[in-house]
Amino acid sequence: MESRADKAGEPRSKGFWDTQIGGLPLRVAVPVALALVTSVGIAVTTLWGGGPSQATASGPVLPTGPSVITLPPAGRPPATTTTPGGTSSTGGTTTTTKVPPPAAGRPPAGPTLPAQVVTMLDDVTAVFEQSKTTPQYATIVNDHDGCGFKAGWASFCTARGDLFTVVSQFTDAVPNNPLRRYLPTLQKLGETHSDDTTALGDSFINDWRTAAADKRFDEVQLNVGHELFLTPALAIAAQLNIRSNLGAEDLFDTALMMGASSSDCDGLPKLISESIIEASGTPFSGVTEQAFLASFNEVRLKHMRNPCTPGRQKVWTAAVDRVQALQQLADRGDWKLDPPLTIGADFNLTIRTPSD
Repeated sequence: MESRADKAGEPRSKGFWDTQIGGLPLRVAVPVALALVTSVGIAVTTLWGGGPSQATASGPVLPTGPSVITLPPAGRPPATTTTPGGTSSTGGTTTTTKVPPPAAGRPPAGPTLPAQVVTMLDDVTAVFEQSKTTPQYATIVNDHDGCGFKAGWASFCTARGDLFTVVSQFTDAVPNNPLRRYLPTLQKLGETHSDDTTALGDSFINDWRTAAADKRFDEVQLNVGHELFLTPALAIAAQLNIRSNLGAEDLFDTALMMGASSSDCDGLPKLISESIIEASGTPFSGVTEQAFLASFNEVRLKHMRNPCTPGRQKVWTAAVDRVQALQQLADRGDWKLDPPLTIGADFNLTIRTPSD
């Protein structure tokens, strides 16, 4: 179809978008200016601005589907308590929050990820945390690494306070449970960041394992872990325009292990800020997702080998195989994390059927 400007002898009329600014018509200048402002804003505000939902050239687009999460309101004390963040190998800060009870069945986990993808992310976490291909809800140990008891699928810690959140949430869902009597002690340990488990004793270990026989306890663990670590990771992924399942796992694992708070000197927001500089941009501004995540993994490895978080030199250096395994998945092109999925490096485990 011909435009008016294409017809012989008929001049093209100028409209508003043809107005020149600095030698460029508005139709060109405005998109360029918006892209520059958005990219700078993402770096300066550590990614809490907006961004488009477009695919990158480096990986598959995440299925959109229906919304699968409702963000919780603030809960009861210690809602404003600052406690060490991440897993047992972390030392950042996490605000202890109260997560609402999950609905019947498996709890939802993220604003853009379908349930089957989240299940695969949970299984990858199980590989990294317990060297198993499915979440281990009954596990509980004291490695004397500053965490106190670390228990369940995401290695919730008594000294960090998120183990209190799990038990508190479970008590709301199932008032008559074997862990209820420990709530005052768990709250105190979380508020003081104490790794002393003497007041809990061996009876807590037995009661945790007993509680894990209840599927509702498993659901609570997933719900709390998703809210503390997966939800903030996906929020940042959306701002960066990271669209692959593997990219989501990269950020999720970092938040879980190293903290999701902007106050964590080795946490996810800090690593993202450094990665933007390292990669000279983000997938939002045109850097391929593959290139950005490669830079992100390098930045993460540097922090794990030389952490600013006190007491994490030994445990994080020993855990670099997590990052190596994730980079191997990228090198193999496993962006969708479709099963069967082999997690390499020092793990060499294959997730054949995703299952929580």
